[in-house]
Amino acid sequence: MIICITGVPGVGKSTIAKKLAEQIGAVLIDIYDFAIKNNLYEEYDEAEQTYIIDENKLFQEIDNYIKKLNNKYIIIEGNFAHLYDKCDLYIVIKTDPNILYERLSKERNYPYNKIFTNIWAMNLEVIEDELEEMKKDYYVFYNNKESDINNIIMEIKRLIENKEKAN
Repeated sequence: MIICITGVPGVGKSTIAKKLAEQIGAVLIDIYDFAIKNNLYEEYDEAEQTYIIDENKLFQEIDNYIKKLNNKYIIIEGNFAHLYDKCDLYIVIKTDPNILYERLSKERNYPYNKIFTNIWAMNLEVIEDELEEMKKDYYVFYNNKESDINNIIMEIKRLIENKEKAN
């Protein structure tokens, strides 16, 4: 089963994905790191301070990588993981915009324009719109405080179990 965990930077998707992977014995793929390590980017965008990823090459390389794995669960995590169209379960992580502002400004030292862009994307549900365009079912969870993390993981495990029973 391939589980995609997505959301804008700073919502806690990496923390949730790592803990979930440990609990269910999943292989964890950080989609951005995977792209960088495998040189699957077109260029570095100085203004946005990020690499521009070649999604076609990236998704082909992920397909090849997954074929070599012998694991029941694979988690693909990152702010554009939802664009990988072969996931069995799509999870969108969000948080309160004020909390996101604090995380991105104080913990990550993002410039104001990058903070604004990510809050805007989360509030306008850009990820959800893309998933709906792809005709994918998805689940949204809010990670506003430390105790939310374990509750979200418990709910994702329940979704996995229900999906397995349905198949």
